[in-house]
Amino acid sequence: MKRACNGFAILTVAAFAVASPFAQEAALPVPPVAPGSVVGAGSLEAIPAALISEALAVSIVASVSKPDEEPSWEARDVKYTIPGTAVSVKMLGSDVAIVITLTPYKTKDGGLLIVAQGQVWYHDGEQGLRYQTTVDTLSVRFGETVLFYPFGTKPDGGSPLRVELIMDRYVPPEPEESAEEAVAEQDKTGP
Repeated sequence: MKRACNGFAILTVAAFAVASPFAQEAALPVPPVAPGSVVGAGSLEAIPAALISEALAVSIVASVSKPDEEPSWEARDVKYTIPGTAVSVKMLGSDVAIVITLTPYKTKDGGLLIVAQGQVWYHDGEQGLRYQTTVDTLSVRFGETVLFYPFGTKPDGGSPLRVELIMDRYVPPEPEESAEEAVAEQDKTGP
């Protein structure tokens, strides 16, 4: 069941919402791949070289906090995908498992349409294992923050768990100048 609250879509148990824009501050580095290692979904290496210019970086910040307090727990990650290809984020705890799956599509106006699915499995005392899921579509601009509240929100705006997702264009790092090029450039310009 979905209801509107201050311009955010709030779902009964889980909620996805779009927050204010957040610009990508720096290029995201390409993580090294060890020879013989397996390339996993969500990694930059899983994107074909011919499509790297279409790559999207998904920054994830999950935190547990009370309103107006520093988080008591926080985790960060970055996943990569291309338009039309789903990327998932998994969070596991002793009594909970949360899977967030995002599938971005480019829109004609230069933004993104994101199909967002949240799945939450949790142990509820004597009730046993419970499962909640939500699916929503969100129109966002590149760099805009999407908020996900796997356990819903409280009237005071608090939530036991908040996940921020930012989908932006992947910006390859500037190629580093080789030592030989730096010496040659130094010789041209002098000390």
